[in-house]
Amino acid sequence: MIEVEITTIIAKAKYISPEHVPVQYGGLSVDSCDCNSDFTHEDTATEITVKPTTKQTVEIVIYERCTIVWEIRVVGWEVMYGAEFVPENKEGYTVIIQKPRKMASGDEPVVSQSFKVGEVGKILLTVDNPTSNKKILIYRFKVKPLPCE
Repeated sequence: MIEVEITTIIAKAKYISPEHVPVQYGGLSVDSCDCNSDFTHEDTATEITVKPTTKQTVEIVIYERCTIVWEIRVVGWEVMYGAEFVPENKEGYTVIIQKPRKMASGDEPVVSQSFKVGEVGKILLTVDNPTSNKKILIYRFKVKPLPCE
């Protein structure tokens, strides 16, 4: 069942970008009443194929103090998802934003998170696919500068 869903999504992805596909069909688009006001249809998403029994890490480099927001979806879920901030300063501490946890197909289809960054570094979004099926990782992010203090 899930393999058929992924194959259908891959076929449709050639013609429609994920930010225009409704959540219930494997995309990131939600009804305006449920909408994450941080994102619109104009905010493009990136798709990555996560091969069976591999780990995929998305690295978002941060060059300024800001708030970063992101949405992530894995078609078919059944993966482990985690997020952390790694400062550029070697003396800084890594901050775990989301402890790795199993994401099942019954969980929320799109995970939306944000993090206030106070120094230069990078956000690492990690998806571990322990299954024997490939998965489609769809994500997008937006950097919002912090107001002047």
